[in-house]
Amino acid sequence: MIKKSIFVSNLGWQKKDLSYVIKKLSENKISGIDFAPLQITSNWNKIENKVRKHSHYLKKNKIKVNAIQGIFFKKKFNLFKENRNLYKIIAHIKIILKLCKILNCRKVIIGSSEFRNNFNLDKKKADLIFIEFLKRILPLFKKNQIYLCLETIPKIYKEKYLYNFDHTVNLIKSINSKWIKINYDTSIFHYKKLNFLKFKKNINLIKNIQITERQFALFLIPSKKNTIFCKKIKRIKKIKSISLEMISKNSNLEDFDLSIKNIVQLLA
Repeated sequence: MIKKSIFVSNLGWQKKDLSYVIKKLSENKISGIDFAPLQITSNWNKIENKVRKHSHYLKKNKIKVNAIQGIFFKKKFNLFKENRNLYKIIAHIKIILKLCKILNCRKVIIGSSEFRNNFNLDKKKADLIFIEFLKRILPLFKKNQIYLCLETIPKIYKEKYLYNFDHTVNLIKSINSKWIKINYDTSIFHYKKLNFLKFKKNINLIKNIQITERQFALFLIPSKKNTIFCKKIKRIKKIKSISLEMISKNSNLEDFDLSIKNIVQLLA
C-alpha cells in the first residue's frame, strides 16, 4: 500500500492561527495545503506580492501547495452573462496562473456556483458556452503545464449547472485534454449514494480529490460514506494524494487538530 500525501485546505482556519496550524500540520506529517488566496488577504489588490510574501513563509516551514482554489471569490464573475466578453475573466485567470508559479503549484480548482450560474439556460446552449470557454483558456494551462480541475457541486449547495458528476465527465471527455481534469469532492455523495464503481471507472479523468463533510464541517466524526471512501482509495496505487477541505469561520484549534488526526488515521 503506497502512502498518500495529505493536504488540508486553508479554508479551515483563520489567518491569525497560521503559526499554530503550521505546527500541527508538521506534527501530523501533512504534506501541505490547498490554497485559497483570499484567506490571507481581504481583496485581490496586489495579490501577487501578497502571495509571494506568504509563499516564503510556507517554504520556510516546508509546506507545499497542492492546488489553488477559490479563484473567483469576491470577483462577481458570471460566465453565462459575460461569455461574449471574457477579457476580465481571462485576465484574472492569467493572474491565478502566476500565483501557481509563485507557489510551485500545478493545479487550479474551479468550483464557484456563482461563476457557473446559468440562469436556467437550456443545457445544450450552456454546454456550448462552457466548452467554448474551456477551449479559450486551455492554451494558457497547456503553456504553463498546469491542470485545470472542474468540480461537481450538488444542487443543495446552490449549484445551477455542474451538479451532476456524469455531466462533468462528459464535458471533460469532449475537451479531451490532459490539462483539463476533475476535482472530485466527496460532497458528490453528501446527500446521495456513494457510487465507488463510477469513481473508479473515471479515475483517469480525476486529478484532485477533496474529502469533505456535510456543509464542509470539521472532520470530527467522519461520515460513514467518507470512511468507506477513504478506506477504498488508500488501496489504489494510482492515487498519490488526497486533500481535506473544511470551512471554518471561527477557529477551534483543538477541533482542527482532531480533524487532521482523523484524516491521517483513515488513510494510514
